[in-house]
Amino acid sequence: MILFLLPLTLSLSLACTRGDGLAPAAGHSTPVYGGTFTYADEDDIRTLDPAVGYDEVSWTAFRLIFDQLLSYDEQDHLGPGLAESWEVSPDGLDWVFHLRHDVHFHGDGTTRGRELVAQDVVYSWTRLFDPHLGSPGADFYQVIDGATDVLDGTATSIRGLQALDPWTVTVHLTRPDSTFANAVAMTFGSVVPREAVEARGEQWSFSPVGTGPFSVADWKLGEKTVFVANRDYWQPGLPYLDRIVHLANYPRPVQFLKLEAGELDQVNRLTSPDYMWIRSDPRWSQQLSEVPSIDTYGEMMNVELPPFDDVWFRRGVAAAIDREKLGRLRNGRLRPTVSWLPPGIDGHVEWDELSAEDRVHYQYQRHDVELAKQCLDKSRYFQDGHYTGPPITYWSLADEASNTTSQSVQQDLSLVGVPLAIKTTTFPTYLSAVGRPREVQMAYTAWVMDYPDPRNFLETIFACDSRAQENSQNTSFYCDPETDELLQAAAVEVDHDRRTALYEQAQARIADAAPVAVEYHSTTISVVRPQVKGFRVDPIWTRDMSRAWLDVPEGRATPQGGPATPKRP
Repeated sequence: MILFLLPLTLSLSLACTRGDGLAPAAGHSTPVYGGTFTYADEDDIRTLDPAVGYDEVSWTAFRLIFDQLLSYDEQDHLGPGLAESWEVSPDGLDWVFHLRHDVHFHGDGTTRGRELVAQDVVYSWTRLFDPHLGSPGADFYQVIDGATDVLDGTATSIRGLQALDPWTVTVHLTRPDSTFANAVAMTFGSVVPREAVEARGEQWSFSPVGTGPFSVADWKLGEKTVFVANRDYWQPGLPYLDRIVHLANYPRPVQFLKLEAGELDQVNRLTSPDYMWIRSDPRWSQQLSEVPSIDTYGEMMNVELPPFDDVWFRRGVAAAIDREKLGRLRNGRLRPTVSWLPPGIDGHVEWDELSAEDRVHYQYQRHDVELAKQCLDKSRYFQDGHYTGPPITYWSLADEASNTTSQSVQQDLSLVGVPLAIKTTTFPTYLSAVGRPREVQMAYTAWVMDYPDPRNFLETIFACDSRAQENSQNTSFYCDPETDELLQAAAVEVDHDRRTALYEQAQARIADAAPVAVEYHSTTISVVRPQVKGFRVDPIWTRDMSRAWLDVPEGRATPQGGPATPKRP
C-alpha cells in the first residue's frame, strides 16, 4: 500500500499549487468553423490501414479518415452511412446496400477525389481476406459466401459479394448472422480506393485515402499525426474544425498539465492525483465527464504455455486476484466483476444474483485466497504446497493503470506462492506479441466493445476460430469444442431469449475454465477545455470528434477561407 499511497500524497500537495488555466468560451450559440483540436495518447497510432488496425488509438484515427456503409448515430443506433438504405431478405441471407451518389474520396488538395462506387466496396471487403495481409477483420466477414476461399488462396474474388451496378452492392451469406450489420459498421468495413492502395504500396498504412471528414496531412512516427479537414465531405456542413493533431507517446502525468496550459484540448487518461484534484475543483469539475464504459479488463493466461496449460493453476491464479483492492487503488473508478460480459450486454451476470448452482462456475472469478490455494495445490505445478516452476513472465504497459494493476497482481500472487516477473513494454510491441501463439505467458488485457452484442465479447475472444498465427484476437488461445458449439448456435439463433441463454451457458464455461481472470469494468473519463464544444464521449469510439468545434472569437461562420488556427489563451 505504501508503494502507491506515498506518491499519491506527494502529488496531491503539488497539485494544489496549480493555476487554473481556464479561459472562457466565446459564447457562440451555434457551431463556428476553424481551429485546431489537439489530443494525445500514451502510445502512437499503430497503423492507418483500417483493414489491419484493431486498437483504440488507431480506431480514433480511422473514425476521422474513413466511412463505412452503416454507421452509429449520436444515440448509438445503427443507421445509414455510405449506404443511404439497405434491405435484408426474410431468411437473413441476402443483403442489398444502396450507396449514396454524392461521396468522393479525398483529393490531393487541388483536385477533387473521384466518386465512390460499388466496386470500391467489393475491393475493400475482399482485401480483408488477402492471406498476406493478416486482417483481424476477416473474422467478422467470413460469413459472406466464398470469403474463406480467398483467405485460403483458392479464389481471388468472393462469389457472395457483388457490385450489381455502380450504386448497388449485394451480399449473400452462408448462414443468418444477427450481427452482420454491426460488422458492416466496424472500421474494418471502411471503403478505400484500389488505385491508391496499390500505388502507395507499403506507404499506404502511413498515408491512406478515405471518404471521411479528415485526411492525413502528416504522420511523424512516435511524434504526431496531423489531419486536415475534407472540405468535400458528403455530410453537409461538416467538419467544423480545420485540423486535428494527435500527439503520440505523451505520459499520462503530463497530459492534464498540457491541458491546463492550453496545449491540449481534451484528455481521457488521468492519473489518480489529477482525477482527485479535478473532482474537487469547482471549475475543472464542470469540464469532467464520467461515463460507464462497455468493456472488461482482466488477466490473460495463455493456455498453450506452462503453467497455464493446467486448468487448476489458472483457477488458482484467478481466485488469488483482489479485485476490490484494484478498485481502491484506482479511486473507485473501477467496477469489480465476475462477468466478462459487461453491464448493458445480454448475458451479463452479478455474483449476488447468481444461484448456488451457477456460482460453482463463477467462483474462481472472485477473490478467495483459500480457494486459490486449494486450486493451486491440485495443479501439477505445485508440490507439497510449493510452486515448482520458474517465475511467470507478465507483460504490462508503461502507464499508470497497467503499472498499478501489474504490481497489485504481483503482490496477490506472491501471497499464494506464485512468483511474477513483470515485463514492461510499449503498446505496439505488446499488441503484436499477444497476438502470436506461445509467446506471452500472462498479460494485462481488455476488451472494449466493437458493437453492443455478447457475440463481440465472447466469440471474438474465446472461439477456436479466433486463434491466429498473427493478430490473434483469442490471446489466451483457449479452445473448447463445447463452448464453440454454444457460440455457433447463438450466432444463428433469432429468438432473443434462447440466444441470450446460449451466451450465458458459454460464458459460464469460460469463467469455469479461466483462460482469463476477469477483474473489472471501467469508467470512461474525459476532460475538455471550456472552448471545446460538440465533443462526445462515445461507448463505441471513445473519442468522437466528428462534430467537435472550438468556441473562440476567431471562429468563422462558414468553412471557406482556409485553415485558421485560433490563438491559445
